[in-house]
Amino acid sequence: MVGCICECMPDNQTFNIVITACSDLGEIELGSRVHAFARDVGLEFDLLVGTALVSMYCKVGLVETACKVFDGMGVKDVVAWNAMISGFSRGGLAHEVLNMFKMMRFVQRVLPTEETMVSVVSACGVSGLPEGGGIIHAHAVKIGFETNLFVCNSLVEMYIKCGCLNSAFKIFNRISAKNDVSWSTMIGGYVRRGLSSDALQLFHEMIATTNIQPTRPILLNVLLACADLGDWQQGKQIEDYYIKSSIHGFESDACLNTALIYMYAKCEKTQTSLNLLERIHEEGECVIAWNAMIKACVERGQVDRALSLSLEMQRRGMRPDHITFLTLLPLFSSTSLLTKGMEAHAHVIKRGFESKRSVAHSLIDMYAKCGSIDGSIRIFNGILDKDVESWSLMIKSYAWNGCGREAADLFFQMKEIGINPNRITLLAVLTACSHAGLVEEGRELFKSMKEDYGLEPDMEHYACVVDLLCRGGLLSEAYELVESRAKGARSSVVLWSILLSACRVHGDLGIGEEVARRLFHLEPENAANFLTLANIYIDAGRRDDANEVLRLLREKGLTRNPGCSWVEQSIPSIL
Repeated sequence: MVGCICECMPDNQTFNIVITACSDLGEIELGSRVHAFARDVGLEFDLLVGTALVSMYCKVGLVETACKVFDGMGVKDVVAWNAMISGFSRGGLAHEVLNMFKMMRFVQRVLPTEETMVSVVSACGVSGLPEGGGIIHAHAVKIGFETNLFVCNSLVEMYIKCGCLNSAFKIFNRISAKNDVSWSTMIGGYVRRGLSSDALQLFHEMIATTNIQPTRPILLNVLLACADLGDWQQGKQIEDYYIKSSIHGFESDACLNTALIYMYAKCEKTQTSLNLLERIHEEGECVIAWNAMIKACVERGQVDRALSLSLEMQRRGMRPDHITFLTLLPLFSSTSLLTKGMEAHAHVIKRGFESKRSVAHSLIDMYAKCGSIDGSIRIFNGILDKDVESWSLMIKSYAWNGCGREAADLFFQMKEIGINPNRITLLAVLTACSHAGLVEEGRELFKSMKEDYGLEPDMEHYACVVDLLCRGGLLSEAYELVESRAKGARSSVVLWSILLSACRVHGDLGIGEEVARRLFHLEPENAANFLTLANIYIDAGRRDDANEVLRLLREKGLTRNPGCSWVEQSIPSIL
């Protein structure tokens, strides 16, 4: 029997199917070869083929390659736009997402879909800037997505990430048909922001008023809330009813068992945690559980117990992994604990974890906080594949140790080798400039945030620059900057407070009086502002005005909270 080969050229449908398959299977090298074939036959920028290529490249983080394909497409429908926006969003490129959305909606007049809005809202959450998210929220309402469950869930998460819990809860309350994701997001948001009582209250409301069964994410968040509150009794009720019970199918869930171990350890029920370890038989899962116990003790400041557990872990045949050291190293971030930190470093080297970038970063941080900048430099120089976090951390380490000029020089060295700074990098170098009195350098860096890197400064960046100007005696310039940023916002209190303190240091009564008036309006119950203004008057020789401020303070019944301190205990040997 003679067979024949039919030489049919693949069409756009064929390329679309094959490229999508490559993407789903993670065969990007094969997908690239198919891309080259599509280019050869003139179908690279076809709508179907181009969209599949954009989606494939975005899925693996090759956003620049995806952009080249997208830009070359003559015709783009909403699916193509969604693929590109989703790629930017997954990469955390919020600025690019917003620009792409503006181009799609207001230049090309393409109507967004549910997927578009979810991607754009998620990007705003990653950026941590509620202003952009608020604009997108308003637009979502305008074009009819106000009641869309998936968009609303994304908005709740976005506002939580931006620290706007009230806005998140208002949207959550307006969702008429909440699903488990709605409840999980809101409960998790409360836990993330330290409002564990509210999280548990919301959980009980869900149980009492809906038929939604707790999912693993919901139970994990509830157990974290119990741990935060030290409420092991309620945590045990969750364990008995939802985890031990075979009804819900969680009795052998390693993640939930680890959360229980963490919860009991955080509530100082260490023996209960140790007993629960018997449920876990896989070595990898067992190490994770031990790390959770150690983490709970670290968070409680129980240095002795955390170190004892690390020893007990090894006595039971468990080998510490790099996460164990990432958990323990922050314990030694104090000058008096440098020896213990160096001992831990020796164990890191012995176990071969020094080459892990995350461990190296933790060591840089530990040495810097212990005042050993030379130790930080040695670790930093030993990192072969430095990323932006490596550079940012070393810059921050210089800033912590008063080496402002070295921090600025390292920043420029980072730029020279082509690594773009992020918000953390710029915050670190601005802090260094402030502490070193490098006013001009700080001004230029602040200006470059938006102009060169497309980054909107947040409150911390403004606070650094205000502090920089105040230290340099440029109070009028600092006042203008705060005035331009504040606009009556409650969040501007920290900026006005920095400026008020500087007015006392520099004896600037005129600006001091105006700043104090702003602060009296923004936080009328804060006695510190009244006392600072009184001291400014006293320094200026205006005792009568100072007495008037103090009289007003007494009439309001305000008192200043006293400070407190703690003393470290003696520490045993580690590991």
